[in-house]
Amino acid sequence: MTDNGENKTGKKRSYTLAVLYISIVVLTTLIIMVYSKYILSDQAHTTDKGQRLAERYAYAQVFADRLHDWADTLLVAKTEPERIRAAKLLGEAHLAAGETTGLLIEAVHLETEQSREQASESILPAMNAIVGAESPMVSIGEQEGALTAEQTAFLTNVRDGAEQMNEALARFRPPSGEAGFRQMVTLPEWRAPALAAAEQLQQLAAALAKQP
Repeated sequence: MTDNGENKTGKKRSYTLAVLYISIVVLTTLIIMVYSKYILSDQAHTTDKGQRLAERYAYAQVFADRLHDWADTLLVAKTEPERIRAAKLLGEAHLAAGETTGLLIEAVHLETEQSREQASESILPAMNAIVGAESPMVSIGEQEGALTAEQTAFLTNVRDGAEQMNEALARFRPPSGEAGFRQMVTLPEWRAPALAAAEQLQQLAAALAKQP
């Protein structure tokens, strides 16, 4: 009887251990699955955010490039087709201005720990001074004949300021793959060039404000 009792007890222990082992395996598998799903979800979120930053960075490069070419083209334009080409370049700069503003605000926000609203207080007025509705560039190039001295000074400032923005942004090449997009979020390499571009934008706005 003792042997049978011990056998039954041994079998019960084996059964209990088996159930416990299976439970642990199932629970561990579920935890891994849930955690893996979280990691994948987090990576997807990081990838999307990084891709957005990379796109904005590319738009900022377009903005600086088109703004420079617009001013440079108008400074030497002699014919109507040349002025039309300049107007198209300005239109492309305007289309990229919003995304550029977003990138520069994000760079200031991340580097200084200011809120995005606080960061926008220095970026938005500068951008509006350059490409806003009240900017002199709205009417430059529309009139017949040579540019005035004030217009020439304005265009020269814009050309040189945009070139400096271009040079700052050229120090970083925005990525095109998922790993690179995630690095846009986790690594700060893009921020210093973007901050330098933001500083150039503000300096350009200040220079334009001093013109008669």
